[in-house]
Amino acid sequence: MKRPWALTLAVVFTAGLAAGCSSGTALKNARTSFDKAKAAGAETKAPYEYYSAEAYLGFAEHEKEEGDRHGVAEFSETSEKFSAEALEKAGGGAK
Repeated sequence: MKRPWALTLAVVFTAGLAAGCSSGTALKNARTSFDKAKAAGAETKAPYEYYSAEAYLGFAEHEKEEGDRHGVAEFSETSEKFSAEALEKAGGGAK
């Protein structure tokens, strides 16, 4: 009788860890993209995209602190998109 519950808990626990890792990876990728845009000078060359990426990255970090992995994934994706646009406008993505 106890075995099915133990197996179910193990599966749920493993799935939860995997989901947490994916949101952490998304946040790490967003941070890396933002850092590349910053290094390319996007703050002055593409300020709208740069500051949008920075704001969404902040939202993603806040959601991580709150434990909302869906929010982390959504805001990280948006931040990464703005960072890519900023990098392209800054001339760092045209090589």
